[in-house]
Amino acid sequence: MEVKNGAIRNLAFMVIAWVRDIFVYVLRTPTRLFFPVESWHLLRANNKVMAMRSTRSRLTRAFSVLLLGTVVVSSATAGTFETDSSAEASLLKRKVRAAIFLHRATFGPTIEEIDALAAEMVAKGTRKACSDWIDDQLALPASLHEPLAIDMYQGDGLVGDESDGDSVWIQRYKFHAWWHNALNAEDQLRQRMAWALIQILVTSEDGAGFNDRNLGNGRPTGQNLPRWLGVVDYYDTLVSGAFGNYRDLLENVTYHPIMGVYLSSMRNRKTDGVRVPDENYAREIMQLFTIGLYELNLDGSPKRTTQGELIPTYDNDTIQELAKVFTGLTFQPNASNNWNTFWSGNDFDLPMAMYQPEHDTTPKVLFGGAYTIDDPQSDGENEIDEALDILFEHDNTAPFIAYRLIQRFVKSNPSRGYVRRVARKFENNGQGVRGDLGAVVKAVLLDPEAWRSVRIVQRRSPDRVIVTSRGTEYSRLREPLLRYAHFMRSAHPTTNYGGDGLFRIRPIDWVIVQESYRSPSVFNFWLTDYQPAGDIVSFQPSRRITNGALVAPEFQMKTSVTSNYFIQLFIWQLDSAEFNVGNNQPDKKFFFNWDAEKAMVEASEGDEGLVNLVDYLDLLHCCGTMPQEYKDKIVEIVNYETRNQTADADYSKRRFVGAALAVLASPFCAIAE
Repeated sequence: MEVKNGAIRNLAFMVIAWVRDIFVYVLRTPTRLFFPVESWHLLRANNKVMAMRSTRSRLTRAFSVLLLGTVVVSSATAGTFETDSSAEASLLKRKVRAAIFLHRATFGPTIEEIDALAAEMVAKGTRKACSDWIDDQLALPASLHEPLAIDMYQGDGLVGDESDGDSVWIQRYKFHAWWHNALNAEDQLRQRMAWALIQILVTSEDGAGFNDRNLGNGRPTGQNLPRWLGVVDYYDTLVSGAFGNYRDLLENVTYHPIMGVYLSSMRNRKTDGVRVPDENYAREIMQLFTIGLYELNLDGSPKRTTQGELIPTYDNDTIQELAKVFTGLTFQPNASNNWNTFWSGNDFDLPMAMYQPEHDTTPKVLFGGAYTIDDPQSDGENEIDEALDILFEHDNTAPFIAYRLIQRFVKSNPSRGYVRRVARKFENNGQGVRGDLGAVVKAVLLDPEAWRSVRIVQRRSPDRVIVTSRGTEYSRLREPLLRYAHFMRSAHPTTNYGGDGLFRIRPIDWVIVQESYRSPSVFNFWLTDYQPAGDIVSFQPSRRITNGALVAPEFQMKTSVTSNYFIQLFIWQLDSAEFNVGNNQPDKKFFFNWDAEKAMVEASEGDEGLVNLVDYLDLLHCCGTMPQEYKDKIVEIVNYETRNQTADADYSKRRFVGAALAVLASPFCAIAE
């Protein structure tokens, strides 16, 4: 066994250990599975996440056989697809490539999207087809969330503010709009880029007043919006700027009142001899948004002194001096009452304004004297511009952003060469422009290293395609939100709510432990350099890895408890093929359509239909990386456990649900190659 190729997958097996019993229980139970969603709150509150413990004694351990032989595999054959011709095999190779690419570039592909891109690959070549797909996405208009949320609650007869009454959780509409766009928006790459950027330029709804249902006061009477929409407006700032320039995005973020409140630059005042400017935003814009803690080479590797020590990018003096730059910012003034422009505003939708009397006008000396900010007119906005220019042009910013975007889209452990190539695109998009995010994300997705996560070989006699995974250095754990979003998108959901086709999905982080607008801290859901316990900590990776150690950030929120919740969600929704939008609205539902999958089971004699279904699910959810032994065992166990149910009306459904659960709960679905 080579740890480098198995470490992340080993961890995935450890945290889904209960699934082997659950899987067989699903196949044997003809009625509604487990407990209704209403019970989850009680289970969570009492920490009784092992609700099935009382039934374990009567459950077979057959599912554990599925796990054997794959836990310790290094660069093993991940999947074999038999085909009827070499032409079909050639097309299937493209489908695997298309699935991998679209899993990265969207919130998860439908089978129709995979087929369409694969056809383009056949016609144009793989790289050209993907490049054209990206260009098409870059050209699409932005699907924004704030106007959609307003349309939704107004369509439901609500006003959006405190007049709707305490019984209406009006703030839920920000989640409704987010999920609708994630699942339905045509500009999928822009939506994915915004989701990546919110994990760098982090804010959260937990800020003071962010769920306030009162109206803002920065606009003329009758035009003000509820303050809870502020976090939606901030997210839309990232959506709008997803393919723009990072310097512009930094400025828009700096002036956004949500960021101002979240990181304390709002109403940050100059010193009065006792009080000093708040340093929070000054620290985080350097540490988390631009240059990081230590000096970097262009390839993301840390620079060191002759004694081998890391070189800090800034010190406390620079933090204190930069904090002076970000003084004087406040809400836009109250449009109907300008008696005190520093203290009277409260509008989260309008950029902050500079209140010059509270701006520090003394010279600001940064980075040990390398820069001095001292505007001749002592203009606060000019000084902020100068500070942002310094950070944007810093040598660290290109590799810092490149590394994080690669982690969010492709792999947890990019090579130094990968980081260098993307950083160079950040420095120059080919037309002399620095910070072009559209060019950067294209470089991330089309880099040669992004295509090396699997090896796809076509064989003859018989015609088949063999997919081999390259292992831990080429993979990442899928974020639970992305994994669930793909489950939803792949199921062709529809809704009976509202009559407008808009998806009003409630926040679901209490099950999947991740949700839009709910990052637990400014450090995101996880640290970029997080290492879970186990083989990954002690293993020495190849020299091409930037920091000399393997990391797996998403495992910071992955536990047996969170995994159990996630599997229960799959079980309930696979079995019911529907869910409601909230416990107080039981008749307003979403419906999943798995008719094609169930028909696939019934289409052929013997095992052929089930074999085809498992191959289909492998391609759709695992990008063809599921080992053949695992797929064979799924077919064997599904057949065995449903052998006495052939006369049941839901026989094909149960076979589909069992196969789908085995695929969705597998490490090959959890790990993105």
